[in-house]
Amino acid sequence: MYKVLKEKGNNMNVTLQNTETKASIIIGRISIEILNILERAGHKIDGTSITMKDQWDLEVNDEIGKELASKAMTMTKPIRDQRKDKEDKPKKDNTKVDAMDVLLGLASYK
Repeated sequence: MYKVLKEKGNNMNVTLQNTETKASIIIGRISIEILNILERAGHKIDGTSITMKDQWDLEVNDEIGKELASKAMTMTKPIRDQRKDKEDKPKKDNTKVDAMDVLLGLASYK
């Protein structure tokens, strides 16, 4: 069995705790996906007894617990930008040589 725990408040983290091993994992903030999974488990949020602001201590079965645990670390790789970062910059015309170019060694005599 698993328990879904949340502290009292609007924007608190939802935690999933295994009642047998006492291991817990933070699922994250309340989302539509989490609410839909809990509704399938028989817990109607913002219904008669459970509201979003209250403290939660809901018991769910193993199947729902594993489904909620899969929502804990939903990371996606960022899309790789494949564009080339080469900009066609006009080259400096070295045909005009002034004294500073000669002193700094930037002048080319072609």
